[in-house]
Amino acid sequence: MNLRTFSAPTFAAAMALVKGEMGADAVILHTRTVPRRKWMGMRRGEVVEITAGTGLNVATRRRPAQAQQSQQTQSIGRPGAGTYGRDGRPAPVAKPAPQPAQSSAAPGQGLLETPAANRAMMMSISSEVRDLRGLLENLVRQTRKDAAPAVPEHLFDHYTHLIQNQVAEELATDMVRQLGSYRAEQLSQTDFVREKLVEQVERMIPATGGLRKGANKVGPHVVALIGPTGVGKTTTLAKLAANLKLRENRKVGLITLDTYRIAAIDQLRRYAELIGSPLKVCNSADDVAEAVAGMRDCDFVLVDTAGRSPADTLKLNELRGMLEAARPDEVHLVLASTASQTCIEFAIERFGQVRVDKIIFTKLDEAVHVGVVLNVVRKVNKALSYVTTGQNVPDDIEVGRGSRLAQMLLGTAGGKVGGGSGGGTGGGTAALSGRGQA
Repeated sequence: MNLRTFSAPTFAAAMALVKGEMGADAVILHTRTVPRRKWMGMRRGEVVEITAGTGLNVATRRRPAQAQQSQQTQSIGRPGAGTYGRDGRPAPVAKPAPQPAQSSAAPGQGLLETPAANRAMMMSISSEVRDLRGLLENLVRQTRKDAAPAVPEHLFDHYTHLIQNQVAEELATDMVRQLGSYRAEQLSQTDFVREKLVEQVERMIPATGGLRKGANKVGPHVVALIGPTGVGKTTTLAKLAANLKLRENRKVGLITLDTYRIAAIDQLRRYAELIGSPLKVCNSADDVAEAVAGMRDCDFVLVDTAGRSPADTLKLNELRGMLEAARPDEVHLVLASTASQTCIEFAIERFGQVRVDKIIFTKLDEAVHVGVVLNVVRKVNKALSYVTTGQNVPDDIEVGRGSRLAQMLLGTAGGKVGGGSGGGTGGGTAALSGRGQA
């Protein structure tokens, strides 16, 4: 009896050693994976060990067809074992049915079909996947370290968290660097570091508060909402109107320029009826000027516009003409926080040629990362007026605050997005409920 143990980085390599040294008749007795030691903090993976032997008395289990054929062969070949007819003469012996030719198995095929070999193979594959994942994580981490060499080691995890939330690398680096003035024992406390990062985010995001009409303002305070298609302008306008009417007891008039979508007009008309506000549908610049003049007794007039593609210069020029006729006190650009930073910046650039005073971000509850909002507001230097966090009217809208976004960005207490009592422009309990596009 000959027993030996073979080691290799993978199961296939270990099996090759077994077959090469002991031949195809070797029998696998035991398999296992053994972790390698770590060197300079880097994991070096695992090795596969296979214990095999030759000259072992291991009975081979026959297949039923082979056993039956063997019995028939033995019966035929035994003297006097044949059958006889009535005349005493030997009866003809039936020949066994021809068996299909057995394909010769490849050398070592039996080793690969054993349960122990299958288990070893699965363990080897799992080990290799873990090793690859670890190497990839180390590579990503090292790449980020190389890209931000000035980030202190003990603050690198906070830097990584910002990057994973899609905060721009240069912005994340600058935020972490500003923590360098604090003592090492303070920076070792995670809550302390997050608190200081929250303070930075609050300073980065200019907030204007809710809609407010100046004390000396004569006539209605006109607010227009513009933006790309599908960002939720109509529902956002309904939320603002409901909050002003029901929570602040203001008289609100509604104007829609979106005559391209019949559903948008019907949706806004339904909300106007629920809150008891007048609604005007305008098809031209003259209609807009007349509608605004007809609502001079309102405190606020909210203007809903049709969605425009930022790349459609003709439609943007048409929008500019409508806004000039409405003469709004504020123009809010409505953007979806689920869009990419490139698309958002392009929209701001193009709509900025028309007019943009403030920004509203919708669908914050659907955004995987909110770092894009911080990047954009910081880069374009536009005030954040509102964010929407769901489809419920009028509840799922909040006044834009740096502290709220910082909580969501850094995962601090109260950072989870939720609808309900936030309200956009005031307190109290809403008497209107509805759903639309956030």
